[in-house]
Amino acid sequence: MEETAEDTYAFLEHFANGGSLQMIAVAVVLLAATVIVSHIVTAAVRRFTQLDGVALPSSSILVNIGRIVIWGVGIGLILSICFDVDVNALIAALGVGGIAVSLGLQDTIKNFIGGLQVTLMRIVHPGDHIIVGSVDGIVQDVTWRQTVVKDYENVVHIIPNSVINSTTVSKVEPELLVTSVVVLNNDGRDIDDMLREMEEKARLAVQAVAPMVRNPWMLVTQVGEYGIWCKMRFVLADSANAREARDAALRAVAPYTRNNSSDMLSTPVVDGVSE
Repeated sequence: MEETAEDTYAFLEHFANGGSLQMIAVAVVLLAATVIVSHIVTAAVRRFTQLDGVALPSSSILVNIGRIVIWGVGIGLILSICFDVDVNALIAALGVGGIAVSLGLQDTIKNFIGGLQVTLMRIVHPGDHIIVGSVDGIVQDVTWRQTVVKDYENVVHIIPNSVINSTTVSKVEPELLVTSVVVLNNDGRDIDDMLREMEEKARLAVQAVAPMVRNPWMLVTQVGEYGIWCKMRFVLADSANAREARDAALRAVAPYTRNNSSDMLSTPVVDGVSE
């Protein structure tokens, strides 16, 4: 295998030295081969990381690393064969210059290393429900620079990997998060006081049914002439009594809702996302 690769390299180098047209032809062939191999490798990495039982998460950072490696090798071959560039000397020169460049790209390098740690150590991966500071949502992707999280209002949050790697991250199992939608009566009462009362009544009701990791909290999602739409959520310690806990919470907040229409809609959570 190694002899075949060396013979191919020698043939391409000899052919490229025959003239400028031949050099361009070899460069085009190598470039096309790089594109094809890069496409095959990235597709294979994506498919491999999505297989059941594979320890690696399906984050785009792994795909990008594979793409960078393939393109680095392809460009190195083009420079060496077609333009007679000493790739080893070029790498050494870039290594010296890289020290100066790295000083100006400290945040980027920190985020890249953080992304590798987040991905390879499986701190978070796509599909996880995480809470980082005020951000509460589902991880969409881990790139070479940031972690993309979409909350339950479909707002996308871009969190630098260095923050994920150095901040407390809470992970919630999807089946433990209970979400319900309620429509409140807009009767002029102070909305903050009303929500606090609802959270407390829901907390007492759920507490009597099942232990919680996080108490109920209300999030206003829409205000209109027909009422105030809110999402009530809480996190259980055990999903065994999720149905009973949701029922207890909704019964507790029922007096605050519109009772002359479809006032309370209980929406089950599937993979951390409300249906």
